[in-house]
Parts: sequence; structure tokens; C-alpha cells
Amino acid sequence: MRVALTGANGFTGRYVAQALAEAGAKCVPLDAELTDKAAIDRAVAETDFDSLIHLAALAFVAAEDWEGFYTVNQLGTFHLLDAVARKRPGARCILASSAQVYGPGVEGLIAETAPTHPANHYAVSKLSMELGAAQWRDRLDIVVTRPFNYTGVGQEPQYLIPKIVDHFRRRAAVIELGNTWVKREFGDVRSVARAYAGIALAESVPALVNIATAAVHSIDEVIGTLSEITGHAIQVRVNPAFVRTNDVAVLGGDPARLRAALPEWRHHSLAETLTWMCDEPERHQRASRDSA
Repeated sequence: MRVALTGANGFTGRYVAQALAEAGAKCVPLDAELTDKAAIDRAVAETDFDSLIHLAALAFVAAEDWEGFYTVNQLGTFHLLDAVARKRPGARCILASSAQVYGPGVEGLIAETAPTHPANHYAVSKLSMELGAAQWRDRLDIVVTRPFNYTGVGQEPQYLIPKIVDHFRRRAAVIELGNTWVKREFGDVRSVARAYAGIALAESVPALVNIATAAVHSIDEVIGTLSEITGHAIQVRVNPAFVRTNDVAVLGGDPARLRAALPEWRHHSLAETLTWMCDEPERHQRASRDSA
């Protein structure tokens, strides 16, 4: 099985490539500027693949270039699907959407049947991508995934968990955060990558599936777990700029469809993920010193 992968050099893509290799598939990076329709056509025509995992996107929700969310996440995906439909009709195309399409106002473990109320341009662009992708369902086997929060080694420190881990690794005295009592999913990128690989290789999968664990944790729990792992205590200061007044208490994903499609799939615990994130940079530094 040859699986084309957009965003292969990104945070998630590197782990998906590894998961595909571990599953016995050949990962074929598909590199093309998503805003360049001709470049996408050429890349698809020149790449031999059986299925596609489409991860490439403009992802950081605080980005000020709101137009980019639509030109990349929505129109770029449509260019890609159109090219694949013409060059590789019938191929399975796995599209990375986002749990953010569910939006505020929902609480608990969200199933795929929940209503969608996207609340920012990133989430709107992802839901628009989902809706528009339906125009190619008659020619492609399209699977839309909605991953919930996940993290891991290599994620940029502008995201919450890497920011907190970095403070602990530096043994900072103080960290500024928002609401620390809310409970959210904090999945592991390695588990998410194995889910993508499994979906690409499975005989049958749902057309819409959450990538989630049903395990939710508060930021206070994250802080406590990192304190146990590192032996370091940190003072948490609430910064009003980071506080969301309409935060719901518990928000996670219902993984029932994913588990039914991939019964062997397993996810890492929060402690396993945080231990890995704390240890991995130090391990690389030790290896560099040893080889010097």
C-alpha cells in the first residue's frame, strides 16, 4: 500500500510517516503549494499512491491572516481533491478536519452526531472544507477526521502543553495561564498518527470519525503530573488575558466510531505523554554530547 501524505514534514506528519512504515505501508510525501492549483495537479500526476492522508493546513487559530485559513484549508483542499479525482479516481482521501468545528456550547464527550458551531476562522474553514469535500464523494472514498487536542515532542511552544512542559524543563518559578480547572483532551501525537495510519489501511471506515480518547484532564492535573515527573513546583498565576469567560467544564471526544473501525488502536496516558515530552529533548542533548 502506497499512502500519499501532505504535510509530511509537519509536526503530525513526521509521526504519521513513521506509523505508516511500522504498519507496513509506503509513505509517499506529496509536496505542493495548496494555493497553486497547477502545482497540485503536477504533484498528484507525478506521485504513485493508493490512498491519501491530507494533513497540510494553516493550523494556529491565533493567526491574524484569517484569509489564509480559507485559501489553504478550504480552497487548497478542493484543488487537491479535484486533482486526485481526475488522476486517481476511487482513492481513499483522509482529510484532517478539527474538533473545533463543534464550537462552544457543547459539553462532555462529543460524538460525531453533535451539531457544529465553529467559533473562529480556523474552525469555519475546516467545516467549510468538510462540506465542500462532499462534492467529490461520487469519485473518491472520502473520510473526514476530527482530531481533538493532542501534543507531543516537536510541537511548537505557542501551544499550551509544550509551553507548560518548557516551563518545567527550565524549572521556571512562575507560569501564567488562563482557566486551569477546565477538563480537556490532551492526546498523544503518536496515538493520533497510528489512528491515521489505521484509517488509511483499514478495509472499511466511517465517512466521519473523531480521533479522540474519551480521557479528559484539567490543566491543574497537567501541572500536578509534571510536578511529580520533574520534582519541581511551579507557581501558577492566572492571566486575565488568557481566561475564557464562556469555558465549559468538560470537553472531550467520543471515540466509539474510531474504536469500532480500529479495535486494536490504543492511546498513551497523560503521564506517558508528559514523561516523553520532558525526557526526549534531554535525551537528544545527551546523545549529541556523547557523539561530540
